Amino acid sequence: MGRALKVLLGLVVGALVGYILLRLGRTEGMYGYLGCAATGAVVGLICGRAPWKADTIWTPVLKMVFGMIVGAGLFALGSRFLPPLQITVEGLPGQVGLRGAGILAPVIGLLYGLFVEVDDGGSPERDKNRKDKPTRRPSV
Repeated sequence: MGRALKVLLGLVVGALVGYILLRLGRTEGMYGYLGCAATGAVVGLICGRAPWKADTIWTPVLKMVFGMIVGAGLFALGSRFLPPLQITVEGLPGQVGLRGAGILAPVIGLLYGLFVEVDDGGSPERDKNRKDKPTRRPSV
């Protein structure tokens, strides 16, 4: 899967979590922290190198744990420092706040997915092929 598609996959995971929390009407408080932490964990698992292609099992586990911390931390920052804008959306209970997990979860999924993709770097097969080929020196 292309790198851009995996970053968009992080956005989709965040949007799905945000939509579920919006439908439940629980975008603030503990539910917001848990939803954004779950977004970070799932994005850490599915973005970047596939877990079965990782060098060790600990790499995907660390990406998940770090993603949970990043998701909860970014939700804490967003819910504290973003302006308290509220909009009404047809078909959803109540109002959607900029500080809520309905908006912050897709943003967190996109940002952490981008970070994981950049962190994983290039393709390991391509790097291995470069190491295996001998370099040619011009004959004198």
